[in-house]
Amino acid sequence: MAAIPDTSPVGTDRTRRRALRLRPWSAQPADTGPASPTGRVTGLDLARALAIVGMVAVHVGPLDDTSALGRVYALAHGRASLLFVLVAGVGIALLARARRGDLAAARRTLWWRAALLLPGGLLLQTLDHGVNVILQGYALLFVLAPLLLRASDRLVLALAGAAATLGPALFLWGRLQDPIRFQRDAIAWGDPLPAVLDGLVLSGPYPLITWTAPLLLGIWIGRRDLRAPRLQLSLVALGGVLAAGSLLAAHLAERLAAPTTAAAALLDATPHSQMPLWLVGGTGSAMLVLGASLWLAPRLTRATAPLVALGQLALTAYVAHLIALHLAPGLLRPDGLLPSMLIVVAGCAGMALAAWSWRRRFERGPLERGLQLPGPLRTSGQA
Repeated sequence: MAAIPDTSPVGTDRTRRRALRLRPWSAQPADTGPASPTGRVTGLDLARALAIVGMVAVHVGPLDDTSALGRVYALAHGRASLLFVLVAGVGIALLARARRGDLAAARRTLWWRAALLLPGGLLLQTLDHGVNVILQGYALLFVLAPLLLRASDRLVLALAGAAATLGPALFLWGRLQDPIRFQRDAIAWGDPLPAVLDGLVLSGPYPLITWTAPLLLGIWIGRRDLRAPRLQLSLVALGGVLAAGSLLAAHLAERLAAPTTAAAALLDATPHSQMPLWLVGGTGSAMLVLGASLWLAPRLTRATAPLVALGQLALTAYVAHLIALHLAPGLLRPDGLLPSMLIVVAGCAGMALAAWSWRRRFERGPLERGLQLPGPLRTSGQA
């Protein structure tokens, strides 16, 4: 995502104050670094790459190894995907700032991406890779986000809080009323339209009612000065507190709550349970990784360059690893933790080096090119 130059018009103080009220995202400093010489926020790319690495690790597995190393390996489960969505929210905020003179163009860009990602995700779900594809839910979030580009920071945070509390409660109520419907079944091409809509909004692997929370928090974060060390360290500190606090609360809940009660279900911190402790703790972990990435990327430019490139080709890498799992599941899902870790390290290193080589020659990745709004749609209409 390119750094945003300050192009606000010079005018009276009253004009400036009125413009800031109309465009709350522009109230923050326009220079959102840390950025590369090409203008990208490299820390955001690094965080996106770490989300891809985490998802690859989860999809390769195993997740049931109870050794100390196995527990560390499984930490990405239920957290990498939340990081992916949190970073998407930050990117949406930067896109809105880049198009602050023409919000209609920003909305068209997001809706165009949603129109591509929804069928793409549904088609990818038909492959035999054993993964719940996230792109369908991602697309629905891109449908929602344009409606909030003018929303104030206070409203964005309030909606994020509501999604983090009411969303899990609604999901739990649905699961208690209709356990079969709320099993988080994958949503694929060819499913009936009502089932697709129900899965995307309520009952699927990434339901809108809960996954809106990390997206909105990302939008709020993206309106801040991402270059500021104070923000970066605050994300690390607050994220760490939320992650650790949620784990502690879940541990206490296991000891104190009867396992069959609704209260115990609401305190479930199992990855992808859609419950508050998982959602808050996983989002806290995502904040920690994002803050650390924003701090590290400009300070370790050469060391992080391949991962930054991988983050810039995140969609291509995500689709490629699903196709690879479909074509060679036996090879890419070996028995044992250490062989799996070697597969993940070798595979992600290969993707990072390939992405780095590609970015030395081309501005965008093979699939990322399609996410750019076509020329005729860029100029149609005004904000």
